[in-house]
Amino acid sequence: MKEELTAKMHSEFTVSKETDQKHRAGCVWGLVGYDAPREKIEEWAKEYGVDYDICIKWKSYWRNLHDNCK
Repeated sequence: MKEELTAKMHSEFTVSKETDQKHRAGCVWGLVGYDAPREKIEEWAKEYGVDYDICIKWKSYWRNLHDNCK
């Protein structure tokens, strides 16, 4: 019973691959800023385990969110 409950609790904290990549990209943008040069974005994307192209894919999402929270 305890093992079943633990497995169920852990499954509630999983996210899809796309959501994980979106959040990693958000970390990159929060760190480097939206006008950072490509080299800087690539450097930090690698640190966060996400591709440069994924960061670019989510750039407008995170920028709009940031701009609307001011």
